[in-house]
Amino acid sequence: MKSIKYKLLVSFLALVGVSVLLCGGVGIILNYTSAQNMMQQALELAAPLAADRAAQELNTYRTAAEDLGMVSKLSDDMVSIADKEALINDWAERYGMVRGNLLDTSGKSLLDGNDYSDREYFQHAIQGESWISTPTISRVTGELSIMVAAPVWEDGIDGGTIAGVVYFVPDETFLNMIVESIHVSDNGSAYMLSKDGYTIADPDASLVAVENIEQQASTDSAYQSLANIHSQMRAGETGYGRYTLNGEEKAIAYAPISGTDGWSIAVYAPVTDFLGSTITSIVIMVILLVIIILVSTTISISIANGLGKPIKACVDRLTLLQQGDLTSPSPVFNRHDEIGVLSYATQDVVETLNNVLGDMGYLLGEMADGNFNIRSRDYNFYRGDLKAMINSIRRINRKLSHTLSQISLAAEQVSSGADQVSSGAQALAQGATEQASSVQELSATIAEIDGGAKENAESAKEMKELSDQTGNQVSFSRERMSDLKSAMNDILNGHQEISQIIGTIENIAFQTNILALNAAVEAARAGTAGKGFAVVADEVRNLASKSDQASKQTKEIIERSAQHVTAGNHLMEEVDNALNQTAELTNSVIEHINIMAGNIMAEADSVTQVTTGTDQISSVVQTNSATAEESAAASEELSSQAQLLKELVGRFNLRSEEDCKDYDFATDTFIE
Repeated sequence: MKSIKYKLLVSFLALVGVSVLLCGGVGIILNYTSAQNMMQQALELAAPLAADRAAQELNTYRTAAEDLGMVSKLSDDMVSIADKEALINDWAERYGMVRGNLLDTSGKSLLDGNDYSDREYFQHAIQGESWISTPTISRVTGELSIMVAAPVWEDGIDGGTIAGVVYFVPDETFLNMIVESIHVSDNGSAYMLSKDGYTIADPDASLVAVENIEQQASTDSAYQSLANIHSQMRAGETGYGRYTLNGEEKAIAYAPISGTDGWSIAVYAPVTDFLGSTITSIVIMVILLVIIILVSTTISISIANGLGKPIKACVDRLTLLQQGDLTSPSPVFNRHDEIGVLSYATQDVVETLNNVLGDMGYLLGEMADGNFNIRSRDYNFYRGDLKAMINSIRRINRKLSHTLSQISLAAEQVSSGADQVSSGAQALAQGATEQASSVQELSATIAEIDGGAKENAESAKEMKELSDQTGNQVSFSRERMSDLKSAMNDILNGHQEISQIIGTIENIAFQTNILALNAAVEAARAGTAGKGFAVVADEVRNLASKSDQASKQTKEIIERSAQHVTAGNHLMEEVDNALNQTAELTNSVIEHINIMAGNIMAEADSVTQVTTGTDQISSVVQTNSATAEESAAASEELSSQAQLLKELVGRFNLRSEEDCKDYDFATDTFIE
C-alpha cells in the first residue's frame, strides 16, 4: 500500500513537473517555431530581391546592346568597318564589358570574319529579339562567356529592317559577383541555375558550367533532396525548402530571374545560422526548468513530510489498536490544524475503546462466573453508537437471568410430570402385554382361513383356464365352419359356370348336326362323287349326336350334384347356427366362471391382507409394550435430570423480579 506521504509527494511533483514541462515545452516550441518562421521569411524575401537584382544587372547589359543596335552608323554602309569597331569598343568600355562584335544578316562577323550563324544568341537577335545567352565556353576564345545580343536596325529605326546583329561579352565574373554580394547569414550564400540545371553563377567559380546536381543525384542519393528543389527551380517556380548535404541541414529559397532563358537564383543558409541562438536559449531554458524542478522537489518533500509523518504515526497507532493493543501511548501533536484534530481523535478513540472493552470484560466475566446481579462501572464510557453495546449486554443479562429463573420453575414441573408419565407408562406396558397375547391367537385362526382361501383361489384359477380353452375350441370350430361354408359357395358358383359351358357345348352339337345334315343333302345331290363326303357327314352327325347326349347327361349329373350341395349348404347353416348358439352359451359360462374366479381370488387376497394386518397389529402391540417400558425408564431418567438442572440453576446469582422491573420483556426495551 502506498503511503499518503508518497501520494502527496507524487501529486506535488506531478503538478509542478507537468506545469514546468508544459510551460517550458510550449516556450521551447514557440521559440523554435518562431526562429524557423523568421528563417523562412528571410530567405523567401531574399530570393526575389536577389532575382530582381540579377535581372536589373542583366537588363543593363541588354539595354546597352539594344541602344547600340539603334545607332544608325552600324547600319550605314558609308561608315568604315574601323569606325564601327571603334564605336563598339567605346560602347563596351563605357558599360564595363570585355568586348563586342558586329555580325551581318548571314551571321558572319564584320570584325573578325568568323561565322556565328549557328549561335543561339544570333538566331534570336536576327529575329528582332534581344537575347542573353547561358554562360558557355566560347569556341573562339576558349573562355567562359555570356553573350548579350541585340538586332541592328536599318538607319537606327526600332522595329524597321534588321541590318545585322551586335553582341557584347560582359566580364565573365559579373554573375559570380552578384551572388557573392548576397549574404543572408554568416555562412549563407547564393547561386544561379540555367534552364538545363547547370550552375551558371556561384561564389566557387570552379563549379560554374560544370556542376549539375540533378545529374549527380542519379548516381548519389545524397543529392536527391536538393535535386528535387533544382527541378522546381528549372520549372520557373518560386518556393522554399530544406535539404541535408554532407551532414549539414540547410534552408533554401529560390525565384526565377525575369528576362532570361529559364534562369533561376537560389539563396541558402545553414539552419544553425538562424537557430544557433535559439538552441542556446533552449539549453538555458532547460537548465532553468531542471533547477525549478529540483527546488520544487525539495519543497514538496518538506510539505509531504510535514503532512505524512503525523498521519502515519496516527495510522500506526490505529493499526496497533486493530491488533488489540489498548495500552500503547497515542501520538500527540500540538498543532492547531487538522493534524492536531486527528491526533486528539486517535487518542480519544484508544482511551474510549480501552474503557468500553474493560467494562465489557468485567460484565461478561461476572456473568460467566454465574453472577447476573451486576451493573456497569460507568455508563458514560458508552457514547454514541457504543450505547447500543451496553444496552445489548444489559438485555442479555436481564434475559438470561429471567430465562434461568423460568428454567428452574420448569425443571420442578418437568420432575413432577415425569413421575406421572412413568406411572402411566408402566400401566400401558401391562395392558399392551395382554393385548399381544389375544392378537397372537387371532392371528393363528386367520392363518387357517387364509390357507383355505388360497386353495379355492388355485381351483378357481384352473377352472378359468379350462373355460378359456373351451371358448377357444368353440371359436376354432366356428372359423372352420365358416371356411366350409365358403367352400360350398364356391362349388355352387362353379356349378353355374359348368352349366353355361355345357349349354355352349349343346349349342355347338346342335349346329354341328345341322351342318352334317346340310352336308348329307349336298352329298346326295352330288351323286357318286359325293359318297365319300356323305360318309364323313354321317360320322360328324353321329359325333354331334353323341356330344349332345353326353352334355345332357353331364348336365343332369351336375344338377343333381348342385341339389346335393344346396341341401348340404342348408345343413351347414343349421350346424353353424347351432355352433353360434353353443359359442354364446359357452361365452356366458366362461364369463360367469371368470367372475366367480375373480371373486374367489379377491377373497383370498382379502384374507391375506387381514393376515398381514393382524401380524402388523401384533407387532405394533409388542412395540407399544416395549415403548411403554422404555417411556417409563425415560420418565424416571427425566425426573432425575430435572432435579440435576434445578441444582445447576441454583448455583447462579440471579436478579430478583424487583431488579428486572427496569426492563419490559414484552417489547424488549428498557423502561427509562
